Amino acid sequence: MKWNINDLPAFVAVADLGGISAAARHLGLPKSSVSRVITRLEDDVGLQLFLRDSRALLLTPDGTQFYRHAQRILEQVETATAELAGLHETPRGELTVALPMAFSREIVAPHLAGFRALYPDIRLDIRIGSTQPDLLRDQIDLAVIVGTAPDSDLMQQRLIDTPLIWIASPRIATTLPSSFHAGGTGSMIAVAETRYAGDAINVTTPEGGAEQVMIDPSRLVQVNDPLIVRDMVATGCGLSFAPMIYCEAELADGSLVRLYPDCHIRRESSLSLLFPGHRLLPLKTRVFIDFLKGICRPRPAGVTR
Repeated sequence: MKWNINDLPAFVAVADLGGISAAARHLGLPKSSVSRVITRLEDDVGLQLFLRDSRALLLTPDGTQFYRHAQRILEQVETATAELAGLHETPRGELTVALPMAFSREIVAPHLAGFRALYPDIRLDIRIGSTQPDLLRDQIDLAVIVGTAPDSDLMQQRLIDTPLIWIASPRIATTLPSSFHAGGTGSMIAVAETRYAGDAINVTTPEGGAEQVMIDPSRLVQVNDPLIVRDMVATGCGLSFAPMIYCEAELADGSLVRLYPDCHIRRESSLSLLFPGHRLLPLKTRVFIDFLKGICRPRPAGVTR
């Protein structure tokens, strides 16, 4: 690394304030000193960081990317300094988080106001998606992903393990066999998550045996959102299966019925935390991880969100 970390405060100030004179006043430095820092930094990184005109300095695309890294580095330095000094720093700064749609709507959203009240200096940028994000390319601090990330250099922590359960509406449940039969179950499934729709569903029977449920694709609605699967089933769209964590309230109020509880679906249904493998995570990231773990903690029987 040729460039000097001590040049970053001046670089960030120029980017934030749009000019060398304003940055110099903010930092209490001579204008010539700030100008030399910017020139030296551009020489050291080998990139043009600013576009210069008569009124302002604007970040180039390369400068914008470097600016994001510079902000993170300075936040890490600030956090490390505070911890080594034994201080309790207030979590602050922008935090970019990527979440799956169902998890964000059903689990996270009801608690976000409480998080904001606790940490008003954290500026949340929440990005919702159905695919695994690229944390490094998209400058994301933390992601929650479905399952796990194979062969990832990022740090991973399991957040939720929740079983897939058989569900139907009360009306449909009365028309279904009272005991599980693998051969006929597949024909009764009318909607399923896309990630499960192309495969046979392996099931462990109450006797400990293994069965396969074959889904009829010709009559299947495929959807990449478990909440839509749940809601379609609740309105009478046949038999299906969904993660239990998204069905607890509906099971409690009677709009869904759980079927065949002794026939366990042998497919992973989990969520994991994914974040860059820094030895020292910024405090803003750590408190959000603690927040997620807290709202995902198992609840006593009978307690729903």
